[in-house]
This record gives sequence, C-alpha cells and structure tokens, in this order.
Amino acid sequence: MTSAGASANWHVHYVNARGKLDGLKPHVEAALQDVYPRISKVCEPPAVDILVEAVWNSSVIPERGHTGFANEELVTLWLAPEHPKLAENLGEPLARTVAHEMNHVMRFRAVDGLKTLGDTLVSEGLAGQFVKELFGNEPELWEQALSRFELRQYIELAKENFETSASYRPSGNDLDLYEWMLGKGSLPLRLGYTLGYEIVGQYPEDHPNHSASGLLDQPSADFKTALDNFAA
Repeated sequence: MTSAGASANWHVHYVNARGKLDGLKPHVEAALQDVYPRISKVCEPPAVDILVEAVWNSSVIPERGHTGFANEELVTLWLAPEHPKLAENLGEPLARTVAHEMNHVMRFRAVDGLKTLGDTLVSEGLAGQFVKELFGNEPELWEQALSRFELRQYIELAKENFETSASYRPSGNDLDLYEWMLGKGSLPLRLGYTLGYEIVGQYPEDHPNHSASGLLDQPSADFKTALDNFAA
C-alpha cells in the first residue's frame, strides 16, 4: 500500500471527499494487510492501484454490502456504508473479495484479457478457487447457486459456446455475459460463476499437482475438457 501498509506496490486511493468511508478505512486496510501475505506465500502479488468508493445499496452484492471489480491495472472496491449486510461482511469476507479481484488482475495480465465465454467462466472459477486456496473457505454464495445436478443441464450449452465471443456490452454475435453470469434472459442467476468454479475445481482433480495459483497463465481452452468430466 502507499504508506505503512502491506506493500508499497499496492497503491490505495479513497474517493472520500464527504467522509463516507472514514469508518470503513480501517477495515479496508485490515483486509489488504490480511491478503497480501497470503498471496505472497503462493505467488508474487501484482503491483496495482486500488480504488475504494462509497456507493448506493443497490450497487453491491445484496448478501454482502460490498463488491469488487478489476482489470489489468486497477482493483475497484465498492462499499455501501448504509447497507444492512455490510458490517457482518467486513473482515474475512472483504479480504476474500480483495483476493478474488487480485487474481483477476494477474489472470488478465497473463492471458491478455477476456474474449470468449470460456475465458470468463475460467477467470471467475480461477478467482474463486484461488480464494479457497488462500482461505480454505466454502464456496461463495454465487459459486454454489446451483446444484451439480442443475449444472449438468447446461454443460452442453457451455461446451457449444465456450469459444464464442462474449461481453457485458455485446455487439454483433457476442454472447451476453449478463445472461450467463447474472441471470438476464433464460439462464439461472449466477450460472456462470457456479459453473466456472466447478470446472476449475475439476481441473486439479484431472491433473494432479496443479493448484489455482499455478494456473494463472493456463489457456482457457485447456479447461473445456473438465466440462466432459464434470458431466460424467
């Protein structure tokens, strides 16, 4: 972090002119200082900027009171100070969110971004399994939104569309990631998160001695076979 934090290569920026984050800053700092050494044990933490913003209740994960985003250069943390679930989801839940987004940063840098549905499924699955590697936690709510029986109904659809271009702002023949990840349209809410978590979790079972932290640069196509084994 920028001063006496976990590391000088995590640069934290608070959007806080009105003081809405004053009471939350210690929790953010604690989460960062929790995550950095955990990552350091398995790989090199990325040099990255971290933007922390106070947002509306409707802008965060309803069950958490916060959420995160990442690209190659930036991790963004959104916290809703007035959300009824936020207080109980500081501490380790917030730290797990930080770890999840840091994995995205490393994955995006390793594979030059996301282009296909398979890229997104694998990216979310890797992040979830990376968090499990660091914390030993149970799957997050969005990573267990469907049972394995329910997931099997969508395996063939996922295989058919694995290499298809996909975006949250689709154009042309792009798949709509809102449908796969967030339940827009005919697919179940959080299908993509749960499916990605399961297929990335299947990969080490099929390839012993692999862990999520060691798969950052693994091509997304290599995970497609896990769909067949998962469906068996």
